[in-house]
Amino acid sequence: MIKIQPIVREIIKKEFEAYFALTYDYMNMTSYAYRIRSQVEELAKKKVTITSLVVSLSRLKKEFKKQKPLIHDVKITNITTKLPLSELGYESSNAFLRELESLHKNVKISSDDFFTVTAGTAEVDIICSANLESKIRKHFKTKPKIINRNFAAVGISYGPEVFGTPNVFFSLLSVTARARINIEELVSTPTELIFIIAERDFGKTVALFSELHRQVNQ
Repeated sequence: MIKIQPIVREIIKKEFEAYFALTYDYMNMTSYAYRIRSQVEELAKKKVTITSLVVSLSRLKKEFKKQKPLIHDVKITNITTKLPLSELGYESSNAFLRELESLHKNVKISSDDFFTVTAGTAEVDIICSANLESKIRKHFKTKPKIINRNFAAVGISYGPEVFGTPNVFFSLLSVTARARINIEELVSTPTELIFIIAERDFGKTVALFSELHRQVNQ
């Protein structure tokens, strides 16, 4: 016989808002039970009562409360910014990668500049300070297939103690997600997550992370 609790657990875990509401005690469990009953019955291949679903939800609430939260306050050590930025996307090829190797010889990049390269399976993405764009484009023989401008970078630094802590990136991304800020690209190092965003969202993004920094460190 198929038990309903594992089924309810999987449904909840796939619905972030429901998971959060149940864990933090503001879910109307009876109302939610009515919503998922048909789905549970289909998977369990039997009829289920609202009471049995509410009991399952109550047990899951206790289970989830013992786990580490999905979203937690990451202790931010520093916030850095760079703008304006440009993005250049190229088709990846052996010839292009050879030219990429000599880029630093022909284009001088200072500590004040922003420069990052991501080599995917089919394309290479370069995000750089806007003042470097023309120099980089002249270096390569091929034309970029993508050119985006008016970006900004907001770098969130944290200590190495976060290693092994689940959901660090998810917690930081939730800050921008709740504010409906579009993330153009993400760049990371062992102790920094850099958000590449449109310049129009720069002030709002910095304000959000500055407030998180203040709250966690006060």
